[in-house]
Amino acid sequence: MHGTRRVVTFCLLTTVLPSILIIFPLYLRHIRYADVMYKISDSDVIQIHKGQSSIFCEKHSLKMNTTFNAFQMKGRPRLSKKRKHITLKKSMSLPDDTLEYWGFYLFSGATVELKACSRYEGSKILIVKGDKILDTCGILEGSKYKQEPPLIGKNGHVLVTLQRPTEKENIKKLSTNHMHKKKNIYENVSETEILHKQREKRDTLNPSIHNPNTILDTGVNHGGNAFNTSKLQEDASVSSFENNLHLCYNKNILINEYFPYSMQCNNTKYLEETTTLKVIHEVTSDGYYYYIFYSDNDFVVNDVHAIFDIYKPIFLYSNMSDSKVCLNKTDCSFNIEMFSDELVIVEVPTKDGLRNDDDTSILMSVCHPRMSIYIIFPVSVLLLILLFAFL
Repeated sequence: MHGTRRVVTFCLLTTVLPSILIIFPLYLRHIRYADVMYKISDSDVIQIHKGQSSIFCEKHSLKMNTTFNAFQMKGRPRLSKKRKHITLKKSMSLPDDTLEYWGFYLFSGATVELKACSRYEGSKILIVKGDKILDTCGILEGSKYKQEPPLIGKNGHVLVTLQRPTEKENIKKLSTNHMHKKKNIYENVSETEILHKQREKRDTLNPSIHNPNTILDTGVNHGGNAFNTSKLQEDASVSSFENNLHLCYNKNILINEYFPYSMQCNNTKYLEETTTLKVIHEVTSDGYYYYIFYSDNDFVVNDVHAIFDIYKPIFLYSNMSDSKVCLNKTDCSFNIEMFSDELVIVEVPTKDGLRNDDDTSILMSVCHPRMSIYIIFPVSVLLLILLFAFL
């Protein structure tokens, strides 16, 4: 080659190509496979993809400020017949035409037992099946609907039991169809399969905190407008507020019930001693289920107390070597075989009994570079320089 063509070729091979061979591994190490931080909560189970590669990483290490379990395996784990028990005790103050909800991702085979009471009349429980982020149709911002509420559709398997308290007290009859009797409501759950899930919207203001790639199980999703009444519509009426709820959730409503009120309903301890309303929700389809509490009392802020007893199937990890299992540790590491399709699953264990759903932790995931691969790039640069030095 002669002239301009030779000069251009020489520049490409001695400048551009070596630059690429130097910049590319730096990009892989500090951007593509950089350390990743996840914000995870009690009861979360996540599978880690981001920042990991079986070619460029020889080891995967994890570190968190609380204990966790981690498993290195192919695919996703199967659900076992064993179930873990979670107890949540919640107390709420609900002004008129406000709501507060607690949402859970529940697998088929899970059971939720809910007991609730209110201090004054007018409180109701609405159970709906929704998406990973509950769509409130603008109700929390005070939007209005003029349509009549549609008929409640069939979309669940719920057993509702209303029982008279064991102690002697005067509990007023709110509705002949809702109070002081036992009834069963059986509804068919749609065969919707939801494989991906997340607890709630993660912190998008901090770019260093990433969303897990695959969330296999999650904790509690909490929200509502009972603690922010400034956005409520001024002329809302009982019927319009409830109409909005029915219109928003339509056929996804599993049940909508008044529950008993009593001046003695001052805390959750009252529910431990007295059965007033008991809802047993037997889940037959994986999905997000939301328990929405709201009040239709124009005169007082209603105090509502509830106890959730949740029995959730747990994942099965069996026939795994010790090198692929990490239990109750704050940091651990796994070796990564070349071209392996194994991924690490991190599980934040939930203890039986009361737990605080607001607790979150930061998990640090680190890819340790496979030096035998990265060394190829600088060696290639040296070979190119030597090759063209003699041309």
